[in-house]
Amino acid sequence: MNFRCLLVDDEHLALTLLEKFVADTPGLEVAAACKSPIRAIEMLQSEPIDLLFLDIQMPILSGLNLLKSVSRKPVTIFTTAYPQHALEAFDLDAVDYLLKPYSFERFSHAVEKALVLLRQRAEQNIAQPDGH
Repeated sequence: MNFRCLLVDDEHLALTLLEKFVADTPGLEVAAACKSPIRAIEMLQSEPIDLLFLDIQMPILSGLNLLKSVSRKPVTIFTTAYPQHALEAFDLDAVDYLLKPYSFERFSHAVEKALVLLRQRAEQNIAQPDGH
């Protein structure tokens, strides 16, 4: 089972690195990569997304506000250069907080935590197909 990932970062190099890391990780697939937080919201509303990699400092809308604005929140890992937003990110139930520049090892550690949560959710949905 592959989990669908949405990558959101306004920096081209950061998106490229994330795409490579996701491609190198069994069990994950890139559903889309967005430089625009507005486009990311559209994707989250129209596509099934399991795991969201989300930058914080972006034009128009911050990653924190983006996550606050969606009703169905995927498992989220923040990817940012700014440590001062970590507390708010975890208040929004982020599974991890990657500080740029991060290594593949650190990325993998964050993804493993996310995969545990995603697998638990998948098992619950299989056990309770009607959602109750």
